Amino acid sequence: MKLTRTVIFLSALILPALSIAQTKETHPKPAIISGTVRDDGGKPIPYANVFIASTGEGQVTDDDGSFSFKSLASGNVELVSSAVGFGKYSHTISVVGGRTYDFKIVLRESQIVADNVDVTASSFSSDPGKGIAVTQMDVYTTPGGAADIFQSLKTLPGLTQVSESSELYVRGGDPSETLVLVDQASLYNPYTFESPYGGLFSNLNTAAIGGMYFSSGGFSVKYGNALSGVLDLKTKGIPSAASIQLGASLAGASAGVEFPSLHDKLGIRFYARKNFTAPIFWLNGGADHFSAVPSSQDADASVVYKYSQTGSLKVFAIASSDNEGVNVDLPEVNAVFSGKSRAYTVNLRHADMIGDNLLVETSLSGSDYRNAWLLGVLDLGRIDRTGKIRTDLQDTQPNDLKVSFGGEIEYRQERYTGTIPNYDYDLRAGASSRILDATFSATRYGAYAEIEKKNVASVPGLFAVAGIRGDYVDIINTSWLDPRITAGYSLSSVSTLRFSAGLFHEYPDPRLYSASDGNPHLQPMRATHYVLSYDYAPWEGAELRIEAYEKVYADLPDSNAVANFDDSGYGYARGVDIIAKGDLPFGLSGWVSYGYIDTKRKWYESVGFAPSPYDITHNFTLIAKYSISDAWQVGVDFKYATGMPYTPVLRSVFVPALGVYEPVNGASYSARYPDYRRLDVRLTHIARLFDRYFTVFYVEGLNILNVHNIFSYTYSADYSAKTGVESFFGRRTIVVGVLITLE
Repeated sequence: MKLTRTVIFLSALILPALSIAQTKETHPKPAIISGTVRDDGGKPIPYANVFIASTGEGQVTDDDGSFSFKSLASGNVELVSSAVGFGKYSHTISVVGGRTYDFKIVLRESQIVADNVDVTASSFSSDPGKGIAVTQMDVYTTPGGAADIFQSLKTLPGLTQVSESSELYVRGGDPSETLVLVDQASLYNPYTFESPYGGLFSNLNTAAIGGMYFSSGGFSVKYGNALSGVLDLKTKGIPSAASIQLGASLAGASAGVEFPSLHDKLGIRFYARKNFTAPIFWLNGGADHFSAVPSSQDADASVVYKYSQTGSLKVFAIASSDNEGVNVDLPEVNAVFSGKSRAYTVNLRHADMIGDNLLVETSLSGSDYRNAWLLGVLDLGRIDRTGKIRTDLQDTQPNDLKVSFGGEIEYRQERYTGTIPNYDYDLRAGASSRILDATFSATRYGAYAEIEKKNVASVPGLFAVAGIRGDYVDIINTSWLDPRITAGYSLSSVSTLRFSAGLFHEYPDPRLYSASDGNPHLQPMRATHYVLSYDYAPWEGAELRIEAYEKVYADLPDSNAVANFDDSGYGYARGVDIIAKGDLPFGLSGWVSYGYIDTKRKWYESVGFAPSPYDITHNFTLIAKYSISDAWQVGVDFKYATGMPYTPVLRSVFVPALGVYEPVNGASYSARYPDYRRLDVRLTHIARLFDRYFTVFYVEGLNILNVHNIFSYTYSADYSAKTGVESFFGRRTIVVGVLITLE
């Protein structure tokens, strides 16, 4: 029966969707100017300006340094290219309408200096000059990653396999300790929520993202109010050509359209996705876990206007929602968890050059997030609103010096309303409970300045970055200063050693500031980072990094019998991360990553100094891709991780007044779930149908070994027996899909 269903579904997918695209001809017919922009070492330069001087027609280069735009110019014109930190390129070309031209532009740095080096620790980026490269194609082709940025990032070292959700657990930290930015706007709720253990997807469509930077520690003073990590995303600019994208799989459907206008000065993009799991469960089984099969949807749109050769305005908006109903077996009752959420974010961003060296970027953003959870007596609603204005300036001087500075003002309001149980072991409908109505509103003011210097003391290959950041939060009348420094040396043209250290602050979960059951006077949490790393790139496309780190926590929120919470908590996280990534002979490519971590905390979730709930000692990932031919690729994703810590139940005591058993716990996080293992395989076929439709077909086998990974336990009524709760989405699953692009 399952085989029949698969054949039916595959047959439906391979019937190509016919789309009609009309292009209105204009006279004279435009020429197409395309090519690449690289430095004199052959590395691509993303976000470089390329334009016709007399008309202003042009484009900003993509992540791989490529560009393509239409021009109505004719005859001899001047083609200009520029990028921050590089000398300007100018060349006279002869243009004839209707023809296509290809240029290989080389930009040279403003002054002869040592080779570009990555001056930030623990970094991964779509720009090869800012860390180990993670491209958009890596995201799309990673088996089991659902073409999701967050899921794909979890294959990198420094991120622990706490669950199969898309949430980022960075070096022993909670997901709230990692800052997510999109075009300078803060995104505090970037995840969908398909189950009580998190969601499979983020609400950011990979197709909309043009650049990415991720750091798991020791990051720049540019980023504040984050203890553990930062993910900085930039959306795409003006598209080079009109296109339509259609996608469908067992896990969802998507559609997108993008097109340039006004002689390529205006660009519009729109993407929409519907993630549904009903077909997966129909084909593979498992729908009995749900009272309402999880689903989520999101849409994003952007409008980019380039008003000059260097200046642009961009409006980017995201809307998303999800809904789920999960059958939950509790010791005291069998219940249904119902959850739903919705989120909106709008951002206006302006970028321009002042003079030849100063880049100014400013954004104004606002967001509104709401969710509702219902489980027995628990009936909790949350509203999270954010408004922010941010400006970043970067001045590149010709003497190996770069100066960055900027500031932000951010207002955030969180409100929790509803009913919560008085005892966490009694969630039955009608159980003892209390009303919650808590609001936290704060304005944070932040500013930073940073200097980056290459060839320090005229020593080739020696570089340093020093910066300081200050923040002030009005509601707690508290300010802090975070100095950070990185120093390194290029041992050779292929190897670099660097060391980073600094202070990082973040105010705690706003829920803890409740006047009724929290402490309105909690101080910000603090972490000190120490990172020592070695990078080795023996050939183009091959990269190795070995990195040791220590993160020392202070002023963490901890339980207090009088004040509910105080800031006496502390802890540490230390470990080693290793990654080897690159292209190999015979069509092989991929990466191997390994992370070892030892982390403990004394804070509100533990009694005494105990392992962190995210103390996943060993994390190993192998991503291997083999190109069978130009059209066929097979990929493998194998993950292994030490079991997650949990607090065991030793026995129970019957409470006559409530009519339920109260568990008696052992030492905090002193036991572990079984080790996590998962093998995903993906077969991809790339084709061009009817010479018009660029088409990607794929078949994925998820957890093909059908390992029963456990992320929780459920107990009998008196806690004398326990049963493992498997991941709702981790059973062996077959997914098929297709993506069609019409240009």
